[in-house]
Amino acid sequence: MGAIFGNEMTWLRGLVQKYYSSVTIAPAYDVSRREFGYGSIQKIDTRHAGFATNAELNAFLRNVSPLFISASVSQFLNPEARPNPTKGLVGSDLIYEFDADDIPTDCKQIHDSWACPHCGAQGKGRVLKCTSCAHGTKVDEWVCSECVNATKTQTFSLLSVLRDDIGFSDDAISVNFSGSKGYHTHIRSTAVFSLPKSARVELMDYLSLHEMDLSSLGFAFDGKQYSCPPPSQAKGHALRLVREIIRLVESASIEEWGVFSGVSPRSLRPFLSQRQRLVQEVRAGILPPLPGKRTEPFWNSVLSALVDRHRLFIDRQTSGDIYKLIRVPDTIHGSTGLLAKTISLDSLPEFDPFAECVAFSWVSQRKVFVKACPTIRIGSETLDGLSEKEITVPGPLAAYLVGWGAATLR
Repeated sequence: MGAIFGNEMTWLRGLVQKYYSSVTIAPAYDVSRREFGYGSIQKIDTRHAGFATNAELNAFLRNVSPLFISASVSQFLNPEARPNPTKGLVGSDLIYEFDADDIPTDCKQIHDSWACPHCGAQGKGRVLKCTSCAHGTKVDEWVCSECVNATKTQTFSLLSVLRDDIGFSDDAISVNFSGSKGYHTHIRSTAVFSLPKSARVELMDYLSLHEMDLSSLGFAFDGKQYSCPPPSQAKGHALRLVREIIRLVESASIEEWGVFSGVSPRSLRPFLSQRQRLVQEVRAGILPPLPGKRTEPFWNSVLSALVDRHRLFIDRQTSGDIYKLIRVPDTIHGSTGLLAKTISLDSLPEFDPFAECVAFSWVSQRKVFVKACPTIRIGSETLDGLSEKEITVPGPLAAYLVGWGAATLR
């Protein structure tokens, strides 16, 4: 993804202006209390902007037509004041962001590539350090349904914890597509509005299982026996881990146990020969011993693997910064031509951003010169990977390629 200029910038901003002239953006908060930032060269070229009303915000979008517009996660008495401490903080929402770049997925080996500016080595995948000379690389990152769906899976896990552990109602939760690589979850509630930064970091640590102390959840080895919280008494993360252990004991293959524990199949077979008895022990609050005095490292490995499986890849910078600006829901992401569309929680399971967030659906065909791209899908059109080729494609696909910096107009 690279910066765009000249004819490409003029064309995209024309599309953005036409879109904003046909809709009304109505944020779910009082815009007069929010700081705004906007940009076209960068996502935020200018910040400390403010709007007194929704009408003023929409007039700005129609007249200036920035490719990106973001708003503060916090409310301020004087949103346009600078520096930040003089704005007069009133309170802040909670924001949790999942980005496909942060989540390991196999598809990155297909659509991402890297090159070393130092020695010239290159390859496929998201490799940050050159495999030849160990210098930093330049990574060409793309997204597809697989890695964006991974962020949706993370969002579902987050929603489960927010509801079951923290007690937030669905009325306080709003989810929107980021417009590019993932999903944003907003918590707008008086219960969180005045939380200090320390409490927000603590909550983020809990949600993401960051440096989780398993003994605080009831998992402990006393030198003879490894205890766990009985599922009838466990709550939150402890209950999730115990349930996963019971699933493993009841039905997981020896191969899956080997991945989690690092123990050989030969050692696991006698251990798993009486699965029902093992389940009873776990339900009683005991992690069954592994023969050969290896009980502690065995269960430490299993629990560590389970924690990693349940860990949430939350963007910590977004979630912990009360002065953070984040994309205004239902506005355009200028690098993709896709909308940061708000999604009802009921429709989230079937939501397909590459089909349902297309902003420039009225644009028919456009000739472009593609520098290089993997296979991508926008709307109902799929373009196979290609490089150094002039082609005519549907307008939304052209906007995606041009906005991504992968194509120029012809």
